Amino acid sequence: MKGWMTCDETAEYLGRTRNAVWLLVSRGLLMKRKWNGRLYFKRSEIDRLIETGMN
Repeated sequence: MKGWMTCDETAEYLGRTRNAVWLLVSRGLLMKRKWNGRLYFKRSEIDRLIETGMN
């Protein structure tokens, strides 16, 4: 899936842990989507989060 990343890929891309990714989700800073029993994050939203300075 081009443009989409798993939780592990997202954590690696951000240089953070899986728990840090879930913290961003729980704060409403990052949205998750579920397909075929797996969670994915949209890369453009991750890039926007980086540009705005992750809180």
